[in-house]
Amino acid sequence: MARRVPAPVRQIDADLSLLDKRAVILAWQAYQLEMCDIPAELFGEELDFHLDWSLKDGDAMGVLSRCLREVLMSLREVAAQDAEEWPILRDSLRAALPEALFTTLVEGLALD
Repeated sequence: MARRVPAPVRQIDADLSLLDKRAVILAWQAYQLEMCDIPAELFGEELDFHLDWSLKDGDAMGVLSRCLREVLMSLREVAAQDAEEWPILRDSLRAALPEALFTTLVEGLALD
């Protein structure tokens, strides 16, 4: 059964461009690879191919939207449940994303 997607997550998904969605997904992926010792094979070239293809076809299959929603749900979870990890993750996203996009995420999800 799929998790219920909260309204703020749906709103951010609706508001972001495809390129912004991809940027958030890649920033999350980079954080996972660097800070959480997630194996690179978990993401791999196949995911990159699907993200790139979704940009080309206007996300017709919803890959970017589904991935973005999962990332946003994970961000909310870390912010709410892990006071030690959240500041590190927040700073990593701030460094990886354009300021306006970072602000949209933090304010839209009420993370700080």
